[in-house]
Amino acid sequence: MTLDRQQLIGALITLATALFLMAVAPGFPYRRAARRAAMVVYGAALIGVAVWVGLWLLGVAPGK
Repeated sequence: MTLDRQQLIGALITLATALFLMAVAPGFPYRRAARRAAMVVYGAALIGVAVWVGLWLLGVAPGK
């Protein structure tokens, strides 16, 4: 099984969503750390997608 771009981005967004949900859960002891981790993961996914779209627009990255 190979992991393509869409699966990788989907996994990062799912991880960020889970971290955001943990950050708002009552009684979760690491709420602030989970919130920061979610922002970092979401930001990494966003930057990765923006770079790939930029490369695709320039014709460097192959499209499907």
